[in-house]
Amino acid sequence: MKIINQVIMDQATLDKWNKKDGPVTLRVSEVSSMITSLFEDTALQNIWITGEITNFKKHSSGHLYFSLSEQVNGKESLISCSIWRNAARYLDFTPDDGMEVRAYGSVSHYEPGGRYSFQVTQMRPSGAGERALMIEGWRREMAAKGWFSPERKRTPPRYPVRIGVVTSSTGAVIHDIKKVVSGRFSAEIILSPAMVQGIQAHEDIARAIVRVQNLVDVLIVGRGGGSYEDLFAFNHPLVVEAIVNCPVPVISAIGHEVDITLADLAADISASTPSHAAEQCVPDRKSELDALMHIRKNMFQQLVNRIESAEEDINSIRERLSAPRLLREVRVRQEGLADMTDRLTRGALSLKDKAHSRLSELHGRIEGKNPMVFIRRELPGQRAFLGEIKGRLSCAVMVSLREKQSEIDSLSATLKARGPEALFKAGYCMVLSSGNIVRSCTGLAPGKTVTLLFMDGAADATITKVNHDKKI
Repeated sequence: MKIINQVIMDQATLDKWNKKDGPVTLRVSEVSSMITSLFEDTALQNIWITGEITNFKKHSSGHLYFSLSEQVNGKESLISCSIWRNAARYLDFTPDDGMEVRAYGSVSHYEPGGRYSFQVTQMRPSGAGERALMIEGWRREMAAKGWFSPERKRTPPRYPVRIGVVTSSTGAVIHDIKKVVSGRFSAEIILSPAMVQGIQAHEDIARAIVRVQNLVDVLIVGRGGGSYEDLFAFNHPLVVEAIVNCPVPVISAIGHEVDITLADLAADISASTPSHAAEQCVPDRKSELDALMHIRKNMFQQLVNRIESAEEDINSIRERLSAPRLLREVRVRQEGLADMTDRLTRGALSLKDKAHSRLSELHGRIEGKNPMVFIRRELPGQRAFLGEIKGRLSCAVMVSLREKQSEIDSLSATLKARGPEALFKAGYCMVLSSGNIVRSCTGLAPGKTVTLLFMDGAADATITKVNHDKKI
């Protein structure tokens, strides 16, 4: 980073330094202001900085705090950084310690705390990290298209006639594949040479696949081991799309066993090495011969067993077809038929007797259920029963009527004895005031006019005195 050594002061500060009475003491705020002016230089605004993330922390508010470090000649340089929440939400990767990144922003000075930091607005992985982010984006797009789906995987033919190989013509891959195939099974190998690393390698690999795909029964796409950058071409969408659209099964053999590329995910089979890929293409000659010998042995043994079994069947049939045996079988069958005939006859007679008995029983039950017979038998008794019921009901009704009449007479006498007519006859009268019945003397006052109701008439009266202490 460029270090600016010149500090520009305003005219007032310069005047202080020009005084003749000795060095001038500056205030803290003045020095802080001068530092702020220094950091506001355009050389420190809207710049990119590359470094390694250290001391990464994520605040609960969503702000990110960390430092960018760099080792130069055994010395470490650090600059504090921060990303506010509004900018952090747009990061398309997760920062972490040890990650190499490129950060864009401006250097600012926090005067109250006397600290400066790099305010980041954008950040992305640099070098291998940037490529990894690009590959991850490709992987998500290809997965969404179904290029890695297990349902589209195909099984290579067991005995291919022609095997296509897409790899470098000068590398060890083609020699390893030829060596393995020649030692296992007879098959023609067609090489479609291609660059396997470099800026334009992905285009060359895709063209090599298309060039050979219609000439072979199975295709191997591979290269030897290499760095992450060396294998980058096999992650390119052009190569993966060529593998997906290949009309024959594709076996990938890229890098070492731990190296996984997008081409490996799209291929029908992913082999750990080119030699392993060749083994996946053709069977082992010795294993196939051993299997054929085992099948031949099993077939011979099954044929011998079938012949022995057939001989036993023929001897059994020959014995069964001899004249004495046939006569014995005929006599046994005749005796069986005679016994069966006798049993059938006895069974038929028994069923006949049972049927007659059942018919007689049913006839009697039907006659017993005949309505006319039932009526003639039951009608007199039912008539007598109805007559008895009628007499008992009539008697009960008369008794109940007499009881109810007696109860009505008793209630009428009680009502008559307790009714107003009896009270009037006993000398009582009813007092009305303004049309309302007077039930207490508290509603009366001297001079008030009331109406007295008697049994045979009424009379008007005026209250002259009310005595509240007198009780009946």
